[in-house]
Amino acid sequence: MVDEEDEWDRQAVAIGQEIRDWSDRVLERASPEYGGLAPCPFARRAWNRDHVMVHVTQDLEAVAEIKALYPPTSDIMHVVAWTGFEDMTVEEFDAWINNQNENHFGVWVIGFHPDAEEDESISEYEGLGADDYAILLVQSYEHLVAASDRLLRSPYYQRYSPDDMKHIQCRKEKFNAWNEKVNAKAYEQTEEHYTEERLHGKVINH
Repeated sequence: MVDEEDEWDRQAVAIGQEIRDWSDRVLERASPEYGGLAPCPFARRAWNRDHVMVHVTQDLEAVAEIKALYPPTSDIMHVVAWTGFEDMTVEEFDAWINNQNENHFGVWVIGFHPDAEEDESISEYEGLGADDYAILLVQSYEHLVAASDRLLRSPYYQRYSPDDMKHIQCRKEKFNAWNEKVNAKAYEQTEEHYTEERLHGKVINH
């Protein structure tokens, strides 16, 4: 009889290996669909610099926990394989991600449900035999916007639809609005601190 814990460990290792292989064979390879660039142009460098952490979990809330602890300026990309994807339809899964991004706190989540329609711009991948899972990416919102800005100066988005480009622009505008609020709040707190120090100094001088 196979021990359940050993079986889970075996499955987690297999999924981790498959994700790395998928990135190498599909996401990091040049494609005419992306102007001769790879679907994920920065993936290879991230892997080579050990800036990718892979997690395998049965609990979707593990993604929310990673997000809550994630420094908004971190260079680390968290790739989460969620094996409990059958608990949600594609629509419920997308709604969960949208909710996370409505309250992003500088951290952006992207997800791929195995029951969703295939992205025709991505080459088909047969896999290494691991069980099905959903993939969620947890990353710095700031770094995501900066990467998109760099790609806008290349042929990368040449086959994107107007709606897709509008989504990218809206995502940037949402980040800029949030960033301005954060910077304004930080400035306000700094001014309050210095004002209190000055007032405190006047009291001492008297």
